[in-house]
This record gives sequence, C-alpha cells and structure tokens, in this order.
Amino acid sequence: MTQTAEEIETRRPVIRSLPPIGPRRLIARTALGLVLFAVLAIAAVMLAPASFWRWLIVHEVSRSTGRAASAGDVRVHLFSLNPELSVEDLTIANPAWAAAHDMLKLKRFDATLSLSSLLRFHLIFPQVTLDTPAIDVERDSSGRANWDFSGAGKRQGNNSASAPLHIPVIKQLNLSNGTLSAVDRIRKLTFNGHVSVAETANTADSHALKVRGSGTLNGKPFQLILDGEPLIGVQPSKPYGFETSVTAADIKLSAHTTIPHPFDLAALQASFHVSGSDLADVYYLTGLALPNTPPYDVSGTLVRDKLRFKVDDFHGKLGSSDVSGNLSIDTGRERPKLTATLVSKQLNLADLAAPLGTEASPARKSNTLATATSVAAPAPALLLPDADLQVQRVRGMDADVHFDAASVTTAKMPMNKVRFHLTLDNGKIALDPLAFALPQGEFSGTVTIDAQGSTPQTSIDMKLSNVDLGQFKPKSGKEAPLEGQLLGRIKMHGSGTSVHKTAADADGDITLVIPKGEMREAFAELTGIDVSRGLGLILTKDERNTDVHCGVASFKANDGDLKATAFLIDTTNMLVTGQGQIDLKNETLDLSLRGQPKKVRILRLRTPILVRGTLLQPKIGVQPGRVAAQTGGAVALGVLLTPVAALLAFVDGGLAKDANCAALIGQAEQTKGLSKE
Repeated sequence: MTQTAEEIETRRPVIRSLPPIGPRRLIARTALGLVLFAVLAIAAVMLAPASFWRWLIVHEVSRSTGRAASAGDVRVHLFSLNPELSVEDLTIANPAWAAAHDMLKLKRFDATLSLSSLLRFHLIFPQVTLDTPAIDVERDSSGRANWDFSGAGKRQGNNSASAPLHIPVIKQLNLSNGTLSAVDRIRKLTFNGHVSVAETANTADSHALKVRGSGTLNGKPFQLILDGEPLIGVQPSKPYGFETSVTAADIKLSAHTTIPHPFDLAALQASFHVSGSDLADVYYLTGLALPNTPPYDVSGTLVRDKLRFKVDDFHGKLGSSDVSGNLSIDTGRERPKLTATLVSKQLNLADLAAPLGTEASPARKSNTLATATSVAAPAPALLLPDADLQVQRVRGMDADVHFDAASVTTAKMPMNKVRFHLTLDNGKIALDPLAFALPQGEFSGTVTIDAQGSTPQTSIDMKLSNVDLGQFKPKSGKEAPLEGQLLGRIKMHGSGTSVHKTAADADGDITLVIPKGEMREAFAELTGIDVSRGLGLILTKDERNTDVHCGVASFKANDGDLKATAFLIDTTNMLVTGQGQIDLKNETLDLSLRGQPKKVRILRLRTPILVRGTLLQPKIGVQPGRVAAQTGGAVALGVLLTPVAALLAFVDGGLAKDANCAALIGQAEQTKGLSKE
C-alpha cells in the first residue's frame, strides 16, 4: 500500500524547542553547583584520613623549603569553631653542606585556629604549643645559610636583607625544652643554648608571658629574659609591650619595647640601655661593623619602620667622653648602611686610641665576645697600634658618619676640637676631612683605606697649618724650647691590616718647616757641643733665645724606612744639621744632630748628638770616642739646602717666597761647587 507524502509527514514526531534559560536561573544553577562542589570538597577534606594530612604537610614543607621533611602521627579536628592540628616528630633536613643532619626536630606541634579569623583574613591562633624543638642555624664562610630557602641556596655578602616578620596573633604560646645551636663562620659566632616560653594563668599580671633563654655565645655566658603582657588579651589593633634583658659576656642590654600591631614586627619602638667594654662586640649580636671603643654606656629610643631603624636621641659615654646625636640603619639594601651625626661636648683624646686599633688589656679582652686566638710570645712595645682591621666586617656594611667634638682634653698636647666625616662604601673607607684643631693651628687632611682586596691599602695626605710652637710647653719649664710657626705635610701610602703594619710598608714623604721663630740658645749651642757656652747656659738655666731664620726636616719613606733627605735649623749663631733614619718596622731611631758655629769657638767638641732607642722610648746622648769630620759651614749649607726649594713647595707653595727661607736657599745656590775644608 502506497503512502502519500502528506500521510508520511503527518506521522513524524513533532519536536518542540525548549524555552530559553534566563540569567537568574543560570546564576542560581551555577551557584547551586558551586555550593554542592564546596560541600563535597569540605566533606572530603574533613573525612580525609590522617595519612592524607601527613602527606600534605610533608609535601608542602618540602616544596617551600627545598629540604627533605618527615612527620609522624598527624591529627586534624575540623568540626569546631577552632579547628585543631597536631603533628608529632616533625623534621626538616639541613642542606648537604651543613654540619648538623637536621635543621629542625620537633617532638610535637599543636595549634588551634580561630575559624572566624580565617573568614576575616586575619589569622588568630588561640593556642600554639611546641614541645622539645631543636633548631640548628648555620652559615659557612662563603655566605651559604641554611635559613635561606631561595632556589639558589646561596647569597653573596655578609648580610642579606630580609622582610620583617608578620606572625599571626597567638593567644597562648607554650614552648618547652627548646634548644638552639648556631654557627656563623662569617661573624665568627657560635651559640648553644636553651629556650622556653610559658604564660601564667593569672592574666592580671602585666608580665604574664615569660620567655627565658640561656647558653653560651662564643664560649661566654649568655642570658635572655623577656617578660611580656598576657597574650590571652591580645588584639590585632591594640599595642603590645614587653621588657627585655640580654647579657652576653660583658654586654648588658635592657629594653622596653612596644609593638603597635602585635606579632607584626615591621613597626616597633624600643627604649634601650646598653653597656660593655667594646662597642665593636655588638657586631656579634647585630652584624654591624662598629669601631672599637673604650668601655661604653649608651641609651636611646629605637624606632623601626619596616627595614629602616632610627635612633634620634642616642646619648651616653664612650670611655670618659660624652657622645650624643642621631643615627639610622637601612637594612633594605645589599649591605646595611649606618648613617649618623654625632657630637661630643668633651672628648678625651685617649678614647680615640681604640678606634685606631690599640689592643685592649688582656683582662678586658678575655671578657668580650671576640673569638679566642692563640697566644703569641710577647712582642716589643710599639707606639703605633697593631690590632688588625676586621676587613670581613668592613665589607659587610656601608656608613656615612659625621662627628664633631666641641672640646678636647689630652695629657700630652693642647687641642681644641676634633671633627671628621667618615664614609664606608663597599669596603672603601674615607675620612674626609679628618681635622684636629689646636689653640693655634690645625692638623687636617684625608685618610682613605681600600679594604676590597686581600690586604687593605691606606693613603694619607695630612697638613699642619699655622701651628704655633709656643703652645707646646714642657711640664718642668715656663718657656717652650722652640717658638714660631710650624707647617708640614705627610703624604704616604702603605698596605697592611693595622696602623703599624701599614707604616712598616709605607712609601711617601714627611716634611716639617719653620719659616721663622726662636730656639732656646742653650740647645742650639749644645748641638755644637760648645762646652764653654752651651753647657754653661744649661747649668745656669739661662732662658735666652736665639732667632731661627729657617728650619726644615724632611724624610723620604721607602718600604717603611724613613731616611732624612734634609734636616737643618739655621739660627743666628749656629747651623744645626741632622741625618739618619727611622725604621718603622721595628720603630727604632738612628738620628744624629750636629751644630756648625758661625763664629770660631775655642772649646768646641766636634761630636754629634745621637737620638737612639724607639719611637716609644727615645734616648738622646753623645756618641763617645768619635770626632766628627770638620766640614765648612758654607759647604754644608749648600749640600743640605739643594732640595729645600722643592720641599717648601711640597708643604706650601708660598713658602719659597718667605724672606728667611728664600735667603737661605739663595745662600745655598751661591755655595754650590765649594770644596770641603
């Protein structure tokens, strides 16, 4: 039976299109799907076995630190407003180069988290307990640190800037049987100690939180006492305060600290007081390369703003000198930078000996944090300090320090003021200017030390300007032995880790000039050993003076050996000349002075006066059994004054035009070519 096309069409099923889904229904269905997924995910998490949590914790710790980690039993309780986590036997391994096997071993870790704080994205832990944590901290001499979890695992330099700690708020913290060991090859620091944290139940106690630490730092006793407000009442927006006391060898530090936002150490304020025998030892606690000092006692208020620390009311004593001013430390750089402006109302010049490198007494040094060194045989007493510059410390920070002393006390010479501007940049130290102001005159110039290489390189360029010699009077006499204006210049370069070692290697020039003045006539006569006149003047305590027309003393340094290139004092009646050398390696003197009378003397002995001994203990005498060769005064003058014109220009370009010295130089030119008598 044949069907028509119309019949076939009428028998096909009718397909009707569904009505379109509106935006509201689409959003509602999507939200329902997400909720169902979240519920299933939460249910899966809550019902996850302990093995899953142990795997997750070990995996995340290993991933974030790059170290092998392990854990024992793990318990999680999530069906609570304060979910709980408990982990036993948690360990984090050290890198392969470290001495200890594990960086962290923790017997048990318990913590509860406020669920409401999690929803507010401001975590609060009602309770955290650490049972028997053992922590090992290490840094080797190349700068690798086991606390550095960066991919490279190594940072260059002594200091690496780190962001301030932002620790979640903890309402109750308990830490028992904690141990900490630390070895820092760069700072030459070792620490072994114990730490505990507990809080008393009496929340009314303003010092309810008790943190205690004890041990040894570089073999010396160390103690930490921290008493804080109760943690139970801590609020994220309420300031938190605590008292701290630290004793490390002879360093004693006490501080009251306030944190505007508890557990957020990016900002804090601390009033502190610290004392000890040498401020340089603070390096072991802070990493700052401060100079050596005499015993110190200083205070101030430290304000931290992220990576910057400021003290605007720094004040106290360094030795018998007062010091005050402001300073700041910027740690957010490749190397931390110290910036300071310091003043002293009364500076004792002896207190500057320590920054130059004078060694502390054995009794004092044994009580500091400096690492022990082998005891060498006693060395001869030296005038120039021989304590080594700690180049590793110098390379680890930068500095910009201004210092100004308004008044100076010194036992050996008059002095009014001391001022300097010190900069330290990437291992290069510059004192520019360095100035010592006398009542009349100034000793000023620049000193630079390049400590970037294996051995520091030091350059000195200092000048004596308009110094009145009359201000240097002996204790036993009313009159100065020499009067007049003194000018001079020291320009030297040497390598060495101490002042003495640098001097023992130095090359350069030292020149002193007296354009005109007066000398004790007795001394001038004695340089010619005039028995009838010079000795008589001494015995009668004759205070008469003789005019000094021009005086020049110049030494050429070569590898620490200072040789006299010109030494003369031209007086009315006598031409005093000198020769010899000073060995800066062992600081010995070998100088002789000879006087050439300008008039005939009957009872004159042609024997030079000798200066022997050391810089610290010079000895003056007459060389026995030797008669000096007679030399005509004019010839001696010609020979000795040949280089004087250049020496005068070295000190001051205008000196060659001075009437007295110019006349003397003219005489020298006229006497060239004369033969010896």
